[in-house]
Amino acid sequence: MRNSMNEYNTYTGKKIGIYKELAVVIVTAFTIAVLASLGTFIVCSHYGVLVDVTEDCSDYKRKYDIQVMGMVRELDSALSNAMDEISANELDDDKNLGDAMKYLLINGRLPFATEEVNNMNITITNRNGLVLWKKKLDTDSEDYRSKKVYVDIDALVVNSYDDCSPEYSFVYTKSIKKTLYYIIFETKVTPEYLYADMKLKVACICLGTVIFIICVILMTKKRIDYIRYLSDVVNLISKGNLDLQVDKRGHDEITNIAYSIDNMQHSIGRMMKEERENDRKNMELITNLSHDIKTPMTIITGYLDVVISHKYDSAEERDTYIKKAFQQVEKINGMIHKIFILARNEKPYGNESINDIESSKANKEKCNIAMMLKQDVSEFEGIALKQERNFVADITEKPVYAEVEIEQMREVFDNILMNSIKYSRKNTDIIVTLLEENDNILIKVSNMTDCIKKSDCERIFDKFYRADHARNSSISGNGLGLSIVKETVEGLGGSVLADYDSGLFTISIKLKKCNQNQDQEIR
Repeated sequence: MRNSMNEYNTYTGKKIGIYKELAVVIVTAFTIAVLASLGTFIVCSHYGVLVDVTEDCSDYKRKYDIQVMGMVRELDSALSNAMDEISANELDDDKNLGDAMKYLLINGRLPFATEEVNNMNITITNRNGLVLWKKKLDTDSEDYRSKKVYVDIDALVVNSYDDCSPEYSFVYTKSIKKTLYYIIFETKVTPEYLYADMKLKVACICLGTVIFIICVILMTKKRIDYIRYLSDVVNLISKGNLDLQVDKRGHDEITNIAYSIDNMQHSIGRMMKEERENDRKNMELITNLSHDIKTPMTIITGYLDVVISHKYDSAEERDTYIKKAFQQVEKINGMIHKIFILARNEKPYGNESINDIESSKANKEKCNIAMMLKQDVSEFEGIALKQERNFVADITEKPVYAEVEIEQMREVFDNILMNSIKYSRKNTDIIVTLLEENDNILIKVSNMTDCIKKSDCERIFDKFYRADHARNSSISGNGLGLSIVKETVEGLGGSVLADYDSGLFTISIKLKKCNQNQDQEIR
């Protein structure tokens, strides 16, 4: 139990909160999930996995529309001027818009010469779609000069409104001298590729979520398993298994619970052991009490039966029987008195009131223990001599003081000295010593005996306990004297021990020494 508490104190010095531990787990799992999702997104985007690719020509067509509109305004003006010049110079009204275009090209008066326009196929037709002039491209194999070539104006108009068509076309209507002409601009369009990666993004989010959950489960698995382990331990303890060794893992509140369970297990075990020991003592107390009371009650019954039945020969004999019965009553009264003393000394732990503590302090006095012990030894010397025993006192002449309740301390000395006389061998010495040992007073009473064994020393202070040799002998006693000694000495803050070695039985009492107070009467 003490080792468990030391481990707990060491553990509390380096405890890590479970909230910090969970925060580390969550941050770590989130980081791993984000990195994995980001890496997957980059790789899949590079190889086009879960990415929808579409071609968009609308931006290019809008760009060409702006350029062509500017060119058309310049070309419209240039063609009108060219037609007027041709008509004025040649006096020929049959010239068409195609001739005007040729005129502009021959004279280098074409109003634009940009790369975009150079890459465009420009065609001039009449209202029926007959090609009057066409810009010569390297890919043209059809000669519109040698034969009539027509173009589908309506198809070109429809295509001009189709943003998805890979070809750009623009049809401009020009009217000269009430004659309708069409100027057609055509070119190939370079499409723009649009990547729709919404599916990939959703997949990466789902992947990151799954990875996060898996990481959290894996990183918390040990602690979850440990919680289940502690739950199993508690179940075993609830079934009465109190000898388990609880494994302590980690440095958080869960480990704190493990230490608490371990301490609780030891506490319950200790309490149950004490309870069983108390039950055993109570049963033994009842048995011994019944045995000790039965004998005097039988004697009293016998004597009173003689008196009631008038089986005596004289009044003196009757009085003798009555006196002997009274002596047995006194013996029982003495036993009851000692039981009351034990009840007075015993206080349930934690139930002492403040008044009890203050009353106990008020009853204590500083007393010369050496002088008290000498007086008691001298009082018992006559009894010892009648019993063929002899007291040998080795008590310091120097005053030695302790704070005690005087009447209780006298009863302690009386019990020990009387027991030493009753249970010692005849014609032996009873040795009484009192020594100072640092801040303590050490009192020893030793005598040679045949009524005690080494094994009796552990239980000799139990209530109503008498060694087998003593119980089977003719020596009177009830097993309460040394119980009173133990309760009284421990109540005064001291300690008492019994020892047996090669026939020598010793009772040792240790009390706390105090200095004499000159302002207080010393007894």
